Amino acid sequence: MTINFNQPISRLGTQAEKYEARATVFGREDVLPMWVADMDLPTPPFIIDALKQRLNHPILGYSTMPASMFQAIVDWQVQHGYVIQAEQIRLTHNVANGLFLAVQAFTRPGDKVLIQPPIYPPFFKAATFNDRQLALAPLVLVQNQYQIDFVEFERQIQQQSVRLFLLCNPHNPAGRVWSGSELRQMAEICLKHHVIMVSDEIHSDLIYEGFHHTPLASISDEIAQQTITLSSPGKTFNLAGLQIGYAIIANPKLREAFSHTLAAAKIEDLNLFGMVALEAAYSSEGRAWKRDLMTHFQTNLEYLQLFLAEHFPQVKLIRPQASYLAWLDFRELFSDHPALKNWLIHEAKLGLNDGESYGEAGSGFMRMNIAAPQSTLEQAFRQLVQAKSAL
Repeated sequence: MTINFNQPISRLGTQAEKYEARATVFGREDVLPMWVADMDLPTPPFIIDALKQRLNHPILGYSTMPASMFQAIVDWQVQHGYVIQAEQIRLTHNVANGLFLAVQAFTRPGDKVLIQPPIYPPFFKAATFNDRQLALAPLVLVQNQYQIDFVEFERQIQQQSVRLFLLCNPHNPAGRVWSGSELRQMAEICLKHHVIMVSDEIHSDLIYEGFHHTPLASISDEIAQQTITLSSPGKTFNLAGLQIGYAIIANPKLREAFSHTLAAAKIEDLNLFGMVALEAAYSSEGRAWKRDLMTHFQTNLEYLQLFLAEHFPQVKLIRPQASYLAWLDFRELFSDHPALKNWLIHEAKLGLNDGESYGEAGSGFMRMNIAAPQSTLEQAFRQLVQAKSAL
């Protein structure tokens, strides 16, 4: 399969949030949008073909979830060294939805939920929107890469009487791939203090060369018994609009509690096209697609790093080990975060994710989505260079 990832595709008129919400989010419609974490790249043709084939039948009624779909999830996880059973899988509408459901299933109002900012905004909201309290164990930036302060991690659990830990593995926004030893150390602290772990692993397929994704629950059976793994083909195959997610839960008691919460919200199955797309994605064709996609991301990432080194050496790229999201440190260029936002939006006319939405630790940072044709990056770079005169 040969895919031209550099062929521009217009998304205007398709209700794409990245484009249609520009005026609401940025106050103007003419910013180049490089924010929402979906791709300006085609969904794989073999998935489109599977959807078209289903559309050849004229009835789109209620559907049962086939055993082959669950087996596709089981088989897909094997590449990560994660051996699961089909009966351990529960379906959600997306991974963020799974975070909210896990908070509802395993904690009560007023309980403490631990997160590690800077972190994807739904991690905050999953707790606060459900009347839970946040405990924060911020990551530490050391030599341009994030590390875990294990002393602070355990201190927060002890002092705050934490009930639930929400882990981002790999990390969003910084693309950090946690090592097996780091994951084991966090998990052993959680086991020691009887903290249930929820691991968001939606970016686990998008790993750069030289790194390896370790599912938290794959480390040991003891850890698996206290872990809920959340994932989806949505990021890897650009399927976010189909609302596909699933949870993997080895512990029967935790699985029952999660299932009860699903039932209380009347969440049962995927939609028909989500079901078809998931099974098509998690195939041998999907594995080949993923390899080609990562080559494109690697090229874009190198292009971004070279541009910054030449034109904006004060802006530091926290080089991702996974995903197509680039976490940019502008603090040497701007000491004031509102001034940074104003410059990007009104001078560079770029729409990036606001670093402060990832917590206080994100002040001075912005997240850029590089899942786009190279021409999009070239346009962004031209606009940044032109905006230099306003500094």
